[in-house]
Amino acid sequence: MICALWLLAALLWPTPIRAERRPAGIVEPAPAPFFPLQVGWTAELGAPPATRPGYDSAHAYVPLRDGTLSAVRLRDGEVTWNIDQASTFPPATGGGTVVVADGANLVALEGATGAQLWSRDLPSQVSAPLLRGAGWLIAPLEGGQLLALESTDGREIWRRPLGGPLRTQPAFGGNRLFVPIDDGRLAALDVTTGALLWEQPLSGNPREVLPLDAVFVGTTGNYLYRISPANGRIEWRWRTGGDVIGAPIVDEERVYFASLDNMVWALDRDSGVQRWREVLPRRPRAVPGLVGELLLVSGVSEQLPSFKRESGEPGNAIAAPGELGAPPYVAPSLAAAGLRMVFLVADGRLVGMRRPAPPPAWSLVEPLPPLQPATYGILPSTPIALEPVTLAPVLTPAGIALQ
Repeated sequence: MICALWLLAALLWPTPIRAERRPAGIVEPAPAPFFPLQVGWTAELGAPPATRPGYDSAHAYVPLRDGTLSAVRLRDGEVTWNIDQASTFPPATGGGTVVVADGANLVALEGATGAQLWSRDLPSQVSAPLLRGAGWLIAPLEGGQLLALESTDGREIWRRPLGGPLRTQPAFGGNRLFVPIDDGRLAALDVTTGALLWEQPLSGNPREVLPLDAVFVGTTGNYLYRISPANGRIEWRWRTGGDVIGAPIVDEERVYFASLDNMVWALDRDSGVQRWREVLPRRPRAVPGLVGELLLVSGVSEQLPSFKRESGEPGNAIAAPGELGAPPYVAPSLAAAGLRMVFLVADGRLVGMRRPAPPPAWSLVEPLPPLQPATYGILPSTPIALEPVTLAPVLTPAGIALQ
C-alpha cells in the first residue's frame, strides 16, 4: 500500500525543469586579461625608422632612414634579413610576400628571405600607402590616378583618373573600393573594373575610411561621417573642434575616434549620439586602438593614456619602452608568435610585448626538491657533516614505532 502511494505521488508531482548543463569536466575558460605585459624581446635595428612597419603573421618589415629594410621575426625578435631597399610608405604584406614602394618603383620580396620576386616601374610616383588584399594591389599615384595591379606579379588590371590629389590610403569594402580624395570628395569604385559608382562631397578632406555595414570617415573639416556604402548618402555627421585623425574604430555599439582638439570621442554607432568624450593629456598622433576593455591613444609621449570603452573613465597610462616611432601594433595574429603588442621606438628598436609567465606551481606528481641547510643565500663550499641520530623504539597503541 505504501509503495503504491509513493508511486502515485511520483507520477503526479511536477518534474522540475533543469537548466542545460555542460558535460562534467568541461569548463568555459574566462578570457585572459590583456594587461599586464612585459618585454618578450628587443630587436636593435641600427637606425631610426623611416615610416611605419608592415606586418604579417611571421615578421615585421621595418623601413629605416638609412635606406635599409629589416625583417624581424615576431616569434623571438631575430633580424632574419636586411637589404638595401628604401621605402616611401609602409610595406604592403600578404601571401608570404611584401611589396615596397620607392618613388615610382614597386618591388615585391619574399617575406622569409628578402629575395626579389618582381619589380615594376609606374607612370608616376606613389602618393599614398599601398593597399593589398584578396590578390589586389592598389597604388595611388601623383596626378590623381589610381592603379590596380595583380599582387602576385605586378600585372596592371585597370587604372582610373580621379581628378584630385590622392594622399590617403583607400579601403576595401566587399566588392567596392572607397577612395579619399584631397579635394573634399569620397569616391566609391567597383573593385573589379575601376568603374565609378558614386562620389560624395564632404566638409574638408577625408581621412582613412572604415567600411563596414556603413562607411565611417573623418575629415579635416572637423566632422565624423556615417555614409551609406550603397549610394553615398550621409546618414549622420558629428562636429568636433579639430581635424579627425586616421580611421575610426568600432565595437558592437560605439564608434571611437580622436581629433586634434585633444579629444577622444565615443558615439553611438547607429544614431551618432555622443556616448562620452574625454580630454587627452597630449595631442594624439594616430587612431585609437582597442585592447580588451580599454581604448589606447598614442601621442608624442612615452605614456599612452587609456579609457574604459563603455564609460570613457580614464584608466592607467600604459608605459612604452621609449618615444614611439609609430603607433603600437595590436592584432589577433600576434598570438601565434606569443605576443600581445609590438612597439616601434623612435631610436630604432622594435620591442615585442607578451604576458608575464605565471609563477611555477607545486606539483604532487613529481617529488619535492630536497631541503638544503640554511646558509643565508651562500652555498657551502664543503660538505656539512651531520651528527648521527639513534632512533629508539617507542610502544604506541598501533604497535612499535621508531622515534
